[in-house]
Parts: sequence; structure tokens; C-alpha cells
Amino acid sequence: MSLKNSIKKKLSVTLVLCAALAWTGCTVKNADNEIAMPDSEQEGNKPLTLADEEFQFNYEALYFYYLAASTQLGSIDKYKGYGQNAGYSPDYYEYPDIYYMYSQMDDNYTLYFGPYYAQQRDFSATTEDSYNLAVSVESRDSSRLVITQVFPNGPGEKAGLKEGDTILYVGATVPGDADGFNKLTSGKEGDSLSLKVLRGSDSLDIKAELFCYKMPSVTVTYRDSIPVIKITEYANASAVSCAEADDNTSENGTADEFKAALKATKGATVIDLRGNPGGTLDQCFTATEDLLSKGDTLIIFEYADMAPDSVHQMIMRENIVASKDGVGKGRYYVFLADTNTASCAEMMMMGATTNLKTPVVGMITYGKSIGQYYIPTIAKGYSIITGMKMYDKNGSSPHDYGFAPDYEIADSLKALDKAVELAKAGKEKRTKGYGTKRLHHFTDTFAKKASNGNMVPRGGAYKWKELPFKKK
Repeated sequence: MSLKNSIKKKLSVTLVLCAALAWTGCTVKNADNEIAMPDSEQEGNKPLTLADEEFQFNYEALYFYYLAASTQLGSIDKYKGYGQNAGYSPDYYEYPDIYYMYSQMDDNYTLYFGPYYAQQRDFSATTEDSYNLAVSVESRDSSRLVITQVFPNGPGEKAGLKEGDTILYVGATVPGDADGFNKLTSGKEGDSLSLKVLRGSDSLDIKAELFCYKMPSVTVTYRDSIPVIKITEYANASAVSCAEADDNTSENGTADEFKAALKATKGATVIDLRGNPGGTLDQCFTATEDLLSKGDTLIIFEYADMAPDSVHQMIMRENIVASKDGVGKGRYYVFLADTNTASCAEMMMMGATTNLKTPVVGMITYGKSIGQYYIPTIAKGYSIITGMKMYDKNGSSPHDYGFAPDYEIADSLKALDKAVELAKAGKEKRTKGYGTKRLHHFTDTFAKKASNGNMVPRGGAYKWKELPFKKK
């Protein structure tokens, strides 16, 4: 069986944005990619070894799914046999030629993990098991650490810690920064911690016991009667404790948690996306749709796919439109963002700021509007390939420029106070756009504007089974 056929049967594609609805129509661009496809058998009709199959599989995966393949992927003989000479020793890399091939792609998000390294990572994982206090801290003007968030039902909340507490000691140690605090407060099941905190003018002794905890992806707090919904990632599943996760066969993902948070609150709302690196696109699309009205464009989506003839790559473009009114339609929102707000979080901001003129408070965002396919390979490795790029409904992208905040405030608590102030007034509209200077997080390859072409409107939230490029 040729790899062009086997790739259809073996290529299970997961979309993440670092980490990505249903479509009916498309605009096709660069349908004929002028790259010679490799033969499926070696000279003399000798059977392919596993190493040969893994190499050809990855070459074809890049050929079909790498968005920049037409300009960056050369013929197969440019990579075969060059890995060791390029410094990829077989002592450390199972398939040197494959690592070399990926290194030649001008994109640091397009990567290969051989079987050994793939086993060291759980590519399907969302929220991780944690053994810490499940609180967030930040250095304040006094150089002391202040708790900025306490996650529900975690060890910190159960011990009595509260947002705004100043950390004086962990044991007998004064933590110097957030990393130091996290190290001092991490451990194993059943570990006991002693803390001294300042709450107002009172000094309090806190005793905490660690237990296994899964961080929720959505939490709701209130500040001056304004709901603050924080989204830490866009995950397929999350839970508030390991025990609940183990007992739950159908955990809720971020989109369900966000919908529940919107239903449980009302009126003007702050959406806190600070530190949110992204996640899976289906969760992000569905969550974003809940902010908008039927017919609103979430994003323009461009992606690489295998053409129907299974020989060529084609570039598809879609105008993703909300199929129904969201549960949060008609409310006033303010976004909180910072330099670690990226990918799916920025995609949500694209949909809200272009349709609702939602103001943004904080710092300029990371500027990542490309997405990756996560592809398990024949040899049980993993290929991560940039195959998607997102634009707003006007055809512009914050990629490598980020969102410029309407109010630039580095201090997180002051930024929160400002966002709440705007939410209470309910009148501010977004006046800034994307950044004016490149952030240089990426190469020029994916720092271009959207191509011209007709966009086909399509309603509906993302569903895995409806992906046209999900091969089985």
C-alpha cells in the first residue's frame, strides 16, 4: 500500500493552537504544489523498513499539511541521508534524517518527536495533576508576593488562603519570587505546609495539606459586584480534583465550563485571558460563539489539506460564522490580557473585538495566530506541523504583532481594577488595534497578511468528526 493511501488511514489529526466548526465550502489557493512525491518502495522493490516508512510518512505529512510547503519543502533527496552529517546523532535521535528535514522548515513550531521523546510527553494531556496550593501569586511594590487567585476547592482554598493575602513566610523562608514560592509550596500527596500571611493589618498562620488537584480551566470570582471569568486554557477536559476526574467518564471541557459561567452570571463582565497560552480550537471556537450573535464572523480560517486526488496540497479558506445567538449575547465585556496571552485566547479576542468593540486592558499580547496539526506517526512518534493561520473578519491578523491594549497597565491588580471600572461604566469601546511593531517571535514565513479570495460563510460550532482533513 502506498503511503499516499496509508496516510489517509493512519493519520489521526488533532488541532491545537500551543498550543484551532464545521465547513461546507472553501476557497482553494495554490492547489498544485510542485513537489515530487516519493515512491512507496525502494529500488528493486525491496520492502520498506520502519525507518523508511517513518521518513516517507513525515515527508508526506509536511507535503500535505505544512502551510508553507510550496515554498519551503524541497524534494525528498534533499533530506534523505543528511541527518547524521548535520549533527543529528543516532545516539540521541532515532531517525536523524527526519529531525534534519524538520529543522529545514522555517518555522519553530513545526517539529518532530521520535518514539522515545514522544513517550516522554503526553500530547493528549490537558490539565495536569498538581501537588501545590493551587493559587497564583505576583510580586507587588513592596517586593512581597500577593495572592492574585485562589482556585476553587484546591489545597489553598481549603486551608483558608484568600485573594489579596500577602505572603510573609513559607515555613521559615521568605519566598523571593513566584518561582521560589511555587517550589516551596510544591510536593507530594499529604505534605503539610505552614505559611504566615498578612491580611489587611492581621498576621495569620495558615496550615495547608497538599492533595492531587487538576486545575480548572474556567473560574468565576467577583470584584465590586462585577463577575470576572478567568480562562486559563482551552482544554477538552478539566476537573477540580483528581478524584473527580477519575470518577467522571465525561468531564466538561472549557467551552462547557465557560457556558456555565456565563449562565451563572449576568451583566457587564470581565474576561481574564492573562497567561492563557491557547489550547484546542474546537473548545475556543465554541466558547467564542457564546459571546456573539448569530451571523457574526468569528475568524477567517486558512488551512492546508490533502486535495481529493491525494497527490496535491490545497490551501482552504473559510469564513467562520456563529450559527446561533450565544448565551452571553448582548452583554458588555472587557478583556484582560498580557504578554503571555496567545493563540486561541487571541482568537477569542479577534471575534469579540471586531464584532463587539470589546476594550482590552493589560499588556500587548504574544501575537500567535497560527495553528498546528498534532499527528501520531507510524513509528509511534509525533509530528507537529503548522498548517493553519487565523485572520479577523476584515482579513487582518495580529500574528507577530499582538493586540495593543486600550489601557496599558503592567501591574496585574491595577489592570484588574481598571477592567472592573470599565465594566461598571459599560460605555468604553475599543479604539486600539494590533501592535504597530513586529514582536519577532516568528520568522517572515507566517507574518504575512491574508491572501485575496472569496470567503464562504459557514455557520456551526466546531466538531471533530466534521473535520474534512481528519484522516482515518
